[in-house]
Amino acid sequence: MKTLQLLPVLALVATLAACAHEGPAFNAPPPNVKIVEMRSPLRFAPETLTISRGQTVEWLNKAVETHTVTFDPANAGKPGEISLPAGVSPFDSGDIKSGQVFSHTFAVAGTYHYICMPHHGLGMHGTIVVQ
Repeated sequence: MKTLQLLPVLALVATLAACAHEGPAFNAPPPNVKIVEMRSPLRFAPETLTISRGQTVEWLNKAVETHTVTFDPANAGKPGEISLPAGVSPFDSGDIKSGQVFSHTFAVAGTYHYICMPHHGLGMHGTIVVQ
């Protein structure tokens, strides 16, 4: 009897897992682009990435959840959660649905701290160090 009760739950899990494997986030990245993956359990991987000035980073949402890549201190939940080098304008990806990609080219050297807006309270923070 309990097995029959689990069937709808297992079907839903299988459906969600299948949905999370479609879209540009699952294609091969362009050459010379650094990758940060957004996966469950609500983390950027890697959480810290070091790149060269002028290099592009792509965030690939390989999770079921919608995420953001937010470099706007006005949207920080607490001071210092998001920070940018002097002279850099804030920017934000907007919603990145499952299977989608956001990219940004970093022109200014320095350390960039960013968050996922819906999940920053759960520890979804990242750092880009541009040399």
